[in-house]
Amino acid sequence: MGVRLCGFIALTIFSMTSMDFSARLRYTLRVAKLFSYFRYCLLPHHIIPGVIELDSALLIARGIRGVMLDLDNTLAPWHSQELFPGVEEWVAELYAAGLRACVVTNARTTDRVRPVALRLGIPWVTSAYKPLTRGFRRAMELMGTLPETTAMVGDLISLDVFGGNRLGVFTVLVQPKVVWDEDLPTRLLLRPLDRCIRGLCRHRKPSSR
Repeated sequence: MGVRLCGFIALTIFSMTSMDFSARLRYTLRVAKLFSYFRYCLLPHHIIPGVIELDSALLIARGIRGVMLDLDNTLAPWHSQELFPGVEEWVAELYAAGLRACVVTNARTTDRVRPVALRLGIPWVTSAYKPLTRGFRRAMELMGTLPETTAMVGDLISLDVFGGNRLGVFTVLVQPKVVWDEDLPTRLLLRPLDRCIRGLCRHRKPSSR
């Protein structure tokens, strides 16, 4: 679907513009390259139903040493301190396997994030401003990892996957558990955007790891 749409857009631009042939060709190739870049950045490396389905052995086999974890609808319901069932045990298994973890969230205060992270025994980064890379870099500093040895696990393509791919980390998309009680920007903007992206990018990114 994504490749066909890219070709359609490029062909439309090529045929409708009034520029000369060489200029049309250059412009069309630029548009196609830009579309391919964004499509690449929006494809997760791995898709799972929930975070506890992520096997530490898979991460280790891919050279991962640290895991960045989104909070809302990944570890816990939106705006809640109650973890989803099995999350605490899953994080303990990560550490038992020699992996590190860090909560990375766009939440601006630590009021809710800190108790969750302390319960899990892992560091946290608030005001990450995903999909910008600043928060991801801070999390990697706390874990002592590099992009090639780090994974990002989250439920939003537009924030978690896009931001992680821009930095070159291994991205894992989880299915959101609860969406009806999210804030309005997420429910009315980010979720519909994610559904559109999922329609364009139906396949996982081929991993070179």
